[in-house]
Amino acid sequence: MTLTCTRLTTALGAVVTLDRAAADVSEELADAVHTALMEHAVLVFPEVDLDATRMVQLGEALGTLGVRHHSYTTHPDSDDVVVLTWEGDQQPDAAEWHADMTYRRQPPFATILKAVEVPPVGGDTLWASAAAVHDALDPGMRRDLEQLEAVHDMGAFRTGAYLEGGDDGIITAMTKAGTAVHPVIAHHPVTGRPYLNVSESFTRFVIGLSAPESARLLTYLFDLINRPDFHVRLKWQAGTVVIWDNRGTQHYAVADYLPHRRVMHRVAVATDRRTPQP
Repeated sequence: MTLTCTRLTTALGAVVTLDRAAADVSEELADAVHTALMEHAVLVFPEVDLDATRMVQLGEALGTLGVRHHSYTTHPDSDDVVVLTWEGDQQPDAAEWHADMTYRRQPPFATILKAVEVPPVGGDTLWASAAAVHDALDPGMRRDLEQLEAVHDMGAFRTGAYLEGGDDGIITAMTKAGTAVHPVIAHHPVTGRPYLNVSESFTRFVIGLSAPESARLLTYLFDLINRPDFHVRLKWQAGTVVIWDNRGTQHYAVADYLPHRRVMHRVAVATDRRTPQP
């Protein structure tokens, strides 16, 4: 199985074509996907037939599943496939830069996302290379940030929990999700590349700094993530599948398509089978 990758930007991202149709998800395919993912971080498959069953098969070939979001519905064929539907006056809750579920002690390794129904306009997704952001920092600041840790919680997703279940919904969701402490600068377990590990959605404060100092630092870092030279942007087509490495990237779902409908299927891969676990 050979993947042909065409780079999208210098920061991250590649369009991927297969040398033959992937009727079945094989170990060979998963190995090739993993290798490409380690190089490009975001892989776009414009022409691949992945129904819910094959999405799960690919996820299991890459690692272990079982990371389910606190509030989204699941596919009738598999609880491992989350169905994300937004339309009308529903306000999407992913319109901020974030890596998935960093409020967990061990966030998921990767995400597989398929466009099922796309709006006639808007609805793009952007990814940012948090590694490229790190590399753009002043060397002195990098050294200082290496010493710091930050607290993450479910942040913006509290809104969705409230809309679903009021105060009890928030309490239940936050009890399940909890909080986590992560280094401000993390290191990719495969490539070793350092990356910025704070996000607008989930990082609440930096430990050891006063509230004003923490807010100023985080605002500065969040502004860096917004720089377009670190980004790749995708206009979805129905059937397009994207796989990204949640370690060292962040993403932003642009909420500019309402009241049109947007439906996506998502599989979260909890751990990387090809990386030794801590």
